[in-house]
Order: sequence, then structure tokens, then C-alpha cells
Amino acid sequence: MAKPIILITASRQNHVAAYGEIQAVATGCSLHYVDAIARAGGAPVLLPRLADREAIQAAAGVADAILLTGGGDIGSLCYGEEPHVKSKWQDPVRDEMELELTRVALERELPTLGICRGVQLLNVALGGSLIQDVPSQVPEALKHYSEGLAALLLHTIVCEEKTLLHRLFGTSSLAVNSYHHQAVKAVGAGLRVNARAPDGVIEGLEAADGRPLLGVQFHPEEIAEPYPQFQVLFDWLVREAGARSGAHRRRGERGSHVQPILDDSSAADAAPRAR
Repeated sequence: MAKPIILITASRQNHVAAYGEIQAVATGCSLHYVDAIARAGGAPVLLPRLADREAIQAAAGVADAILLTGGGDIGSLCYGEEPHVKSKWQDPVRDEMELELTRVALERELPTLGICRGVQLLNVALGGSLIQDVPSQVPEALKHYSEGLAALLLHTIVCEEKTLLHRLFGTSSLAVNSYHHQAVKAVGAGLRVNARAPDGVIEGLEAADGRPLLGVQFHPEEIAEPYPQFQVLFDWLVREAGARSGAHRRRGERGSHVQPILDDSSAADAAPRAR
């Protein structure tokens, strides 16, 4: 049986260069994402950072699932707010790419996993907003950005019962790693909270109607090898992708029409693209 194709979003990467040397600019993602998908039995394929809508749609058309990766802050104008003084590393081209990809994924009901920036992107795409700086905007906030010397389980989260995340982990409480200064604020349409940190910060979202849509604020790809319980998230994504691709092969089609959570017009209104 053919392995399901998992489309992984890539970022702009500005490499450090010595004075007088030309800086290399690349597109890519952490190898941890690729390895986690490969361990789960998927075929990882990178979607380069680009703003060509037709190219994005074509890539999504051959994918069986989507993995939205971590990275810099989403431009605050995408969710109707002026930027906080601590906002950083915005990339309007990546915002445009991932918002378009998410719109297509929702329309085609592609299984989707969003990690860190990815869960924030899912939320913004569905009309939600973000806390722009957790340390300054959340009273008595925990430390949410690890400065450990190795992969570190930094703080705990509590999973809501009767959620997909709770079923996957098989527990209500577990420790996670953490590398973020922004987080979900107002929850987007069609989403539900599935986990929180002890300070109340939202640590995960999923589709309220049970569709294969999941996002977490921590970084399971980094710790899935030393802490195998986190591999279950990638196993879930590949399993959902395999079920979807198998069903389409049996029907002799790909990308069948499904009812989107939001139609094109409402998605555009909910999340104007950064330019």
C-alpha cells in the first residue's frame, strides 16, 4: 500500500553570515518534523515558503494530510490587532501561504496537525485571535519558553476529558516542552479547547465536530524520540491520512468535495491575509 503524503510547511530561514559575506536565505523546517512523520509511516513532503495560490492548491491536491509547523509570530493585522512591542519574526509571505493552505485543507477536509505557530495559525484562519506576549499579558504566567540545555519537559498541561487529545494521550495531565511567547486568545469558529497550562494559557485546540483537525502549543516533534508518548500525535495524523487516501482510491478519486467549516468568503473575512 502506498504511503500517505503528508505536506509539511516550511519557513524562510536567514542563515548567519560573517561581516562581508553574502547571507544565505533558505526555506525549510526542522528535521524533527520529517523524522516524526517518517516514523509514523507517512511520506513527508515539504511545501516551500511561497505565495503562489495556484501552486499551494496544487500541492494540497496531492496531499493526504497537512502538518503546520512552528516558527515566528503571525502578523497581528491578520487577526485585526496592532502589533505588541514584543512581536517578532513575522513573515507575511508565510502567513499568506499557510492561511491559503489551511483554507484549502478545511474545504477538502484534509487531516491537519498544527504545532506551536501551527495551532495559532489554525485559530487565526478560523477567525480567532492571539495573546501577543504571554509574559506581559497573562497575570502570573508560567515560563513558556524553555532555555534548557536539552529537550526539556518544562511545565504540565491538563487535557479536557472527552477530547481527541485526551484519547490520544490516555491521560488528563502530562508534562510538555515549550517554546512560545504567544498563544490562543479568542477561539476560532468550529474549534474547541482541549488542553490548558496551570496558568490558564490554551495549550491545544481541535475541531468541535470531530473532524480530523488538531493543534498543540508545545513541540511534540522535538521530544517524540526520547519521550515516545508524543509520537502518538504523528501516528494519528498518518493514520487519518491513510484512511482518507484509501477511501479515495476505492472511489477512484482524490480531493472529493466536503462541507467546509468556513466557506471561502467567511474565511477571508475572518482572517485577512497579510501583505
